[in-house]
Amino acid sequence: MHAVTDNEDQARYRHPEPVVDQALEWVLKRQAGEVDQEALNAWLAEGADRGAALARVLALYECPALTVASAQTATASLLPVEAIRHSPAITRRSPHLSLALAASITAAIVVPLIGSDWLLGLQADYRTAAGEIVAVDLPDGSRMQMNSQTAVRLDFENGRRAVRLLEGEAYFEVAHDAARPFSVTGAYGTVTVTGTAFDVARGDAEDVVHLASGRVVLTRDGEQSSPVAMTPGQTAAVDRTRISFLPQGDDESRLAWREGWIQLSAIPLRDALVEIGRHTDLTIITLPAAALETPVSGSFRISEADAALDSVATAAGARIERLPGGILFIR
Repeated sequence: MHAVTDNEDQARYRHPEPVVDQALEWVLKRQAGEVDQEALNAWLAEGADRGAALARVLALYECPALTVASAQTATASLLPVEAIRHSPAITRRSPHLSLALAASITAAIVVPLIGSDWLLGLQADYRTAAGEIVAVDLPDGSRMQMNSQTAVRLDFENGRRAVRLLEGEAYFEVAHDAARPFSVTGAYGTVTVTGTAFDVARGDAEDVVHLASGRVVLTRDGEQSSPVAMTPGQTAAVDRTRISFLPQGDDESRLAWREGWIQLSAIPLRDALVEIGRHTDLTIITLPAAALETPVSGSFRISEADAALDSVATAAGARIERLPGGILFIR
């Protein structure tokens, strides 16, 4: 009988998305110490989907929660996971580990699924760690304040004033220069200004822009779309299909992070865990439970984010289990 080798198992597998398959190859080369940096940079430059695919594969390989979830598979009876279930790339490690991980990725929702330090390190000019709030003076005299776990890349050469928000959230106070517009690009849209103050938060499903003063123009990236002008106090969300305005009146909560606070106002526990989790180094795993939809409120210091997680979870009636390695199960 012919035994199937690891190499044959890997050769048979091809991800339905070619870009994801290519990203996996880069990750395997990285693990083997065989990365050609120039070739990698050229591949990333071919399209924004390259970086997204690479971050996705790296996050799965480096997520300690997968190992823990594997151990739970034999006894747990849980619902499918949305965050990581479409990741057959994991099967490339070995056919034996594949079976355990393939089962484990249906066992839990990881919140948040954070991109690789390696990938962000290649692209970012400035980064913040969990719980770290940092102000940066930009080359044109503008000022940028970065929230926890935020990464940005700058382009101020040849008269340009451009920032790409790679991860997280940042508040900008832009020096006026009518001849040189200042732009901030997130995952789905670009904000263009000449001098004003505004906040941009990049999310998995949308970018959220809040205008504190002045005037900005928000444009959805990709296919042709009409620019949308914003006025002070307005908040807009931009995703793959549209730009929409959000209800006004929560300016204080939205910008509380600038003063070192997390303010929650009757939001589902699921969303509260994401907001608080960005300020910690914990890996938060939520298992399907009604408590995740329970509204929670409160004001917490960012420096006490770990305690805030316990507080909101308990208030919502959720069960909490802490495991070694900074893993927190909430159900």
